[in-house]
Amino acid sequence: MKIEGVIFGYHPHLPRYAVRTDHGYSVVDVEDGEVSIHDVVFGALEDHGQVVLTNRTTGEEVEVCVEAVHASREAAEALLRSR
Repeated sequence: MKIEGVIFGYHPHLPRYAVRTDHGYSVVDVEDGEVSIHDVVFGALEDHGQVVLTNRTTGEEVEVCVEAVHASREAAEALLRSR
């Protein structure tokens, strides 16, 4: 299922971002492309693994690996601090 979310937070040294959705938070590692805080993204944020998102703010595609879905804000923040 494709859903929309907003980039909420990031890891300062890794390409890892938290995406706030209507269903909680997804945590993604960006593999190709760019996102920034407050960008709106759309895609299969409820599937673990490799997916392609559309950055609706820039119109570009972004390849990511979804690490977590339906996470709480606290869990997403913890994942951003890890690794």
